[in-house]
Amino acid sequence: MGSRKFSLFDPARAITVRIILFIFLISLFSFSCARKPLPQKPLDKDVSISKDKNVRVSLQSLSVIKTQEILGDELLLVGAMGIIEGEKVRPVQVVTSFLGKVKKGQVICLDTIKALAVRLKPGQKASLQLTLFEIEDYQPTKKWVNRFNTLSGVLALPLALTSAENPVAWFLWGMKAGSLGLDWVSELDMKDILGVSETQWDYETVSPSFRNGKWLGGRKFIDAYEYRYQIQINVD
Repeated sequence: MGSRKFSLFDPARAITVRIILFIFLISLFSFSCARKPLPQKPLDKDVSISKDKNVRVSLQSLSVIKTQEILGDELLLVGAMGIIEGEKVRPVQVVTSFLGKVKKGQVICLDTIKALAVRLKPGQKASLQLTLFEIEDYQPTKKWVNRFNTLSGVLALPLALTSAENPVAWFLWGMKAGSLGLDWVSELDMKDILGVSETQWDYETVSPSFRNGKWLGGRKFIDAYEYRYQIQINVD
């Protein structure tokens, strides 16, 4: 009886090995695919940075610490808000309010005065100026206050700044460049200005907050005065 020869290269065995190897490779590939994270959709290029911000400033209160006149001061408050881009101020909003006669120790609520608002874009700054006048005779100024309020407080005056870093009182001298405010400014006595305050916010740093400021002036024991104010900034 002859013995059967065993061959390592048996065709049937070779086919079986190939099938097993094929199944193993398929399983390995499937496992690898299962662990591979799904590609994430690229986010739009920083949508939040390109979104405009609405900045709204509301006047809150004015505290009378000391008046210039012994019997009290007659006050006119003027607020102006605009956009500073480069060395120019874009059209500004203006609000005026005659506060009447005030006395030492008073706290005047200002939240009934119309808020000022601007739309801020990247690269721009919002600028708010508050100017406080002490007026002996309000009647000549009253007509201009009424005219500003009738125009919804918007003045389309593109103003060039002499200094972008310190454009204090740009509203006052800017008004001289516009026919609407020329007569009004000429009627004012600049000696009656108790103070001009400016606050700026750039696109990156503007945030909801409360801010305080004050106006000091005059000579000690003679006509010294002090007023403090508070404003609220909202951003959406």
